[in-house]
Amino acid sequence: MRQLVLSALRAELTWRHLAQTAAFVAVAALGAWIGLALGAEREDQVGPLIISSQVTFSLTGDTVVDVPPLGSIELDTHDGPLALHAQVESLDSDVTEDALAGTSDGASFDQVPDDVRDLLLLAYLQALVVAVAGATLAVLAVWRRPRWAAITAGSVACLLVLGAAAGAATWNKRALAQPHYTGLLVFVPQVVGDADMIVNNFEEYGQQLGGLVENVAQLATAARSLPTLEGNPDTIRALHVSDIHLNPNVWPIMRSIIEQYDIDVVVDTGDIADHGTGVENSLLQPIESLGVPYVYIRGNHDSSGTAAAIGAMDNTVVIDDAIVDVSGLVIAGGGDPRFTPDKSTDSTDDAVIASGEALARVIEASDDPVDVALVHDPLAADPLAGRVPLVLAGHRHEREERELDGGTRLLVQGSTGGAGLRALESEDPTPLTFTVLYFDRVTQQLAARDEFTLGGLGVASAEVERILEDRSTS
Repeated sequence: MRQLVLSALRAELTWRHLAQTAAFVAVAALGAWIGLALGAEREDQVGPLIISSQVTFSLTGDTVVDVPPLGSIELDTHDGPLALHAQVESLDSDVTEDALAGTSDGASFDQVPDDVRDLLLLAYLQALVVAVAGATLAVLAVWRRPRWAAITAGSVACLLVLGAAAGAATWNKRALAQPHYTGLLVFVPQVVGDADMIVNNFEEYGQQLGGLVENVAQLATAARSLPTLEGNPDTIRALHVSDIHLNPNVWPIMRSIIEQYDIDVVVDTGDIADHGTGVENSLLQPIESLGVPYVYIRGNHDSSGTAAAIGAMDNTVVIDDAIVDVSGLVIAGGGDPRFTPDKSTDSTDDAVIASGEALARVIEASDDPVDVALVHDPLAADPLAGRVPLVLAGHRHEREERELDGGTRLLVQGSTGGAGLRALESEDPTPLTFTVLYFDRVTQQLAARDEFTLGGLGVASAEVERILEDRSTS
């Protein structure tokens, strides 16, 4: 009988001990989790990116990088029990602008690998501290036993160090080259190829987009044989672009359209630059490789230095309140009177309208009729109503078509450069837009146009829409 009582007591003590141990582990784990949730987040700069990151408990480990609003990138970097969750919060404007302007010494970008290693080390050290603190305080709050709290601190620290060691031991060096995309970023591999290709040759992005345009152009071949254009070799083909904003990927696409559609002349309605600085001019050199005349007017982001640099290139024509005859088209144009980076200039709508009125006077004084007028801001188009059949503009980063008084047609281009860096400021990627304009060589009237729309940042899509012009009422 006595033996049975002793066995029952031992069993009860064992279950009590197990229950107490389970409660101890549960409280410590809860404390560690609360510690990570409240204190493991940090913010660091990696190259031009401002990144917030947090270490969490996980069964699988890995790293997740959120790039709002485009989606997420999941990387199988390591196995559990700790995972790293990072989010791109913003761009460092100074570093990014210096890189685009060509004034960066490259140090910010060369430092990226070291920055990443430092971020991982600091993130895990911070996670270790806050998890140990959370677990220790939780145990101390429940049982008020310093010895138990000390045991908890040592145990949690050992477990986290072992977890970090497990992550290091299972580190996958190829993870960056084997990402898993979600959201809009799922289209990235279709456009730019794998991560190794991106690292080794960033220009491949633009070339891939150029190939995408070629494929779409071949699919749209049937549209070329519409009755309006069939059998008429005297069609003048002009490519209208605007608001490139230094996007280097534009040039391969533009070359593809020029080659596929036998373009005679490119007309650019401004904002080819971002800040109009001299160092930006080196990014405009591809203009000389296009092989066709390039007619250009200044936008509000382009300086007189920008215009002078383009004018010094081969096969370019810069218009400023003047009329030129290029590839069979008589073109009038005037630059935007504003220069946005210079806050001392007049940036009112009245100045824009006045520039349109000045261009109208130039057209009225001409002996020859003008076929096309170029302005940057559509506000400058109204004074040209009834004086030209067609006005081309940009500035608004969104396509628009409007009939002005006197039978004048206004066509506003979107953003050929996808708004440049401004694409990151919008929830929806800004599409890249190009328009091929078909003019009758005899009458110089617009007969048709093909509107290209390519998906913006993170979107692989391309559309070509043929629009026939009805000028019977003109």
